[in-house]
Amino acid sequence: MTSLFSELVLFLFCIGFFFMVSSESSSGVQALNVHCRESEQKALLMLKDGFHTSLDRFSSWVPEEDCCKWKGVGCNNETGHVIALDLHSPDPLELLQGELRDSLVHLPYLSHLDLSHNDFYQTQIPEFIGSLPNLKYLNLSRANFGGTIPSHLGNLSSLQTLDLSNNQSSLRASSLVWLAGLSSLKVLDLSTVYLGDVVNWLDAVNMLPSLVELRLVSCQLHSLPQSLPSLNFSSLEVLDLSYNGFYHSVIPNWLVEVSHTLSLLNLTTCSLQGSIPRTIVNFTSLVVLDFSFNYLKGSIPHGFGNMTSLAVLDLSVNYLEGSLPATLGLIQELHNFKYSPLRELRLSRNLLNGSLERILPQLSELIVLDVAWNDLDGVITEAHLQDFSRLRVLDLSFNRLILNVSSNWIPDFQLESINLENCEIGPRFPWWLQNQKRISELDMGNASISDIVPDWFWDISPSMKRLDLSNNHLTGKLPNLSSKASLSKLDLSGNEFEGRLPQLPPAIEILLLIENQFSGPISPICDIMNESNALRHGNNMPGNLPDCWIYGQNLVCVDLRLNQLSGQIPESIGHLINLKWLFLSHNSLSGEIPQSLQNCTSLIVLALGNNSLSGSIPTWLGESFQNLRAITLHHNAFEGNIPAQLCQWRYLTYLDFSFNSLSGPLPTCINRFLPMAEKEAENVHEQYSLYTNDELKSRMWRSQGRYNSDKVIDLSHNRLYGEIPGVVTTLIGLELLNLSNNYLKGAIPCDIGTMKSLDYLDLSSNQLSGTIPPGISDLTHLKGLNLSYNNLSGKVPSPNNFSAYAFIGNHNLCGPPLVKKCSANESLQKTECNSDRKSKSQNDGIQKKEHRHGFEEKPSFYISVASGYVTAFCGFWATLFFNKSWRHAYFHFLGNMGDRIYVFGVITKTSLRRKFHGEKAVE
Repeated sequence: MTSLFSELVLFLFCIGFFFMVSSESSSGVQALNVHCRESEQKALLMLKDGFHTSLDRFSSWVPEEDCCKWKGVGCNNETGHVIALDLHSPDPLELLQGELRDSLVHLPYLSHLDLSHNDFYQTQIPEFIGSLPNLKYLNLSRANFGGTIPSHLGNLSSLQTLDLSNNQSSLRASSLVWLAGLSSLKVLDLSTVYLGDVVNWLDAVNMLPSLVELRLVSCQLHSLPQSLPSLNFSSLEVLDLSYNGFYHSVIPNWLVEVSHTLSLLNLTTCSLQGSIPRTIVNFTSLVVLDFSFNYLKGSIPHGFGNMTSLAVLDLSVNYLEGSLPATLGLIQELHNFKYSPLRELRLSRNLLNGSLERILPQLSELIVLDVAWNDLDGVITEAHLQDFSRLRVLDLSFNRLILNVSSNWIPDFQLESINLENCEIGPRFPWWLQNQKRISELDMGNASISDIVPDWFWDISPSMKRLDLSNNHLTGKLPNLSSKASLSKLDLSGNEFEGRLPQLPPAIEILLLIENQFSGPISPICDIMNESNALRHGNNMPGNLPDCWIYGQNLVCVDLRLNQLSGQIPESIGHLINLKWLFLSHNSLSGEIPQSLQNCTSLIVLALGNNSLSGSIPTWLGESFQNLRAITLHHNAFEGNIPAQLCQWRYLTYLDFSFNSLSGPLPTCINRFLPMAEKEAENVHEQYSLYTNDELKSRMWRSQGRYNSDKVIDLSHNRLYGEIPGVVTTLIGLELLNLSNNYLKGAIPCDIGTMKSLDYLDLSSNQLSGTIPPGISDLTHLKGLNLSYNNLSGKVPSPNNFSAYAFIGNHNLCGPPLVKKCSANESLQKTECNSDRKSKSQNDGIQKKEHRHGFEEKPSFYISVASGYVTAFCGFWATLFFNKSWRHAYFHFLGNMGDRIYVFGVITKTSLRRKFHGEKAVE
């Protein structure tokens, strides 16, 4: 009985198991048998045909396969409808190219569409995309769309994410009213879309009640409204309006209304003015705050202890002043303080002062500490840095800081970037660096170190890319550096290294060895001139400039100044097609500027001064070097005119052609040097680019130019003649103008007073005449003035703070500071200059008007004359042709007239001959 029962139970169990397995198998087959709809598969194949590409992106898109299994296609597991299409290109070398076909509308259940990182040839975003009713995610970023954004996108009421960013600034919108239809939108990214013509952009955005993330980076917005009647997008967490030109705007008040939700606020490079509002410390949810590269003034607000979530604070490149807030890096909980989550602190390039070490202990959780280019002071010891175990980036450069640590100190951190330039570190070499094994960038220039570089230093970090030990008193010989595979920049200039040049890294890009005591041949530089190198520099070594530049296509800078190089500049230098800085000054180079140099179209700085170069200044200099910022050809033997083609240097700030034999008049187009015509940089970002992206331009040019000024024209000590062109006074940003020791004549431009940025003006030793314009007294920044040895007359304008040496050699000048007193009629009248200027302006206008009218009227005049002539001519001869009697009479008249003229001539000739012979007989 028991056995029978057991068998029955086993039988029932097997039956149950069978039905269970059958049921699961059946349901599984049913799920696997769900295919995409045929109509939608055809739509996808038509979409594919719009692209022409040899890639394997569509290798799985074959009609025999279920489209739900195709790469980039997602389907609903229950209905088989296509709900997602992801055709973005993760690899820039595998872009899809072609057109977007309207078969897309046959995917009615599509909710996710990603076509980013492709190339649609600047075509407009198709309007039919607005006909996809279930679309929730639309990403067309970096897809090279152009034209105007279609307002039909406003029909996508279910859309939650819209990303049209980074379409090469060719996508635009004249209105954002269509945003009102996107009531479900949470993420909006229109970065680089041109919105410069949009009116009330903030009102349009305010219509999106669900908005969480708003990015309008570099949209050329011009206005930043300061308030809103009522804030609708109260759930905003990310706001990025960076890189827009909100000139004369301040940080808006309506931001306070989203202070409780905002986690990222980025207003970098927006030309904002005013101060940082005190209410910023109430943004308790803020994680990232970036106000860098603006014109903000005042002090950093106190009360950062309220910002309990702040991890990144960037206020760099502004005009902030005062001391660092005592609560920076701390948060307050009841009556106690604890370290805040602050991980990045960037305050560089401001006017901050006071003590740094006072608040250092409470910043010990930092990963990035950048306070460079301020006026901070204090002595920093190992005690201040002992708990900075997280620190990776340390930039204390260009302050008044002293780093005083013991020689056996072993810090807890492992730094990747160290910048201590202009800090006092020495005189001993910092041995604590021996423990730093991850350094990729190290700058200890001008750090008061007077010591031998220890041998271990050259091997401390295999990942070292940039090393700067310039302007110290380091001694010794350099080891073999050829094994430093990662080293791309090495600056050892301004030290006392000696011996021969070492073997250099094969991938070096920047090598500065000037102002040392190296000797021997320059051959190591050429030894590494191969197909993979980038850049080399020389030092104090004699010989010809090496002709080994054929493999230097990647070179960015060549600095061989202050050497004893001779001979001609080799033609192979034209192979340096990526060269930006070329310094060959202070050598003994001769010959002409090689024509091959015109291939170096990327040149920013060309310094050939203090050589023995000759010939004329090539016209192609102006045509080839469109980006040139600075050029020096001083102290050479150049001759001929200054080519007008040089006026194509629209970005030129420094021109020095002095001490040559140039002749001819001054170019009348020098007002095209745009930076010289601007009083200030339009954007503070440009103002500081000398010290960031173009650090070479800063350091190397400062040591190369003969003046401390940034905007310079020096054409002195040549043979230039003619008048000073009036357009020179439009260069209102020019800081130094030296035209002395030439043969210039005429008057000093009467509106010279408009050049208010001038620090130095030298027009001495010419043949200038007339009175000194009264406006010269308006040059309040003028520190140096020299008008001596000309033919100037009248009274010296007052007030002036210059000695008599500025005016001597002009025998007809009078008045202080000269000894000669003025007579009653030798006073200057300011109205004369203004009158002359107005008269000149009117004459110029009349001449232009006459020229324009002449150009317009002459064609009609010539047409009238010609038509009258043709009418008369044809009418006269037509009459003779058709009227026989008139024709006979006319030719008979001509015949008689010819006979009469002949007889008259014979009689006159005979009479004159008789008279002549009679007078001769009497004599």
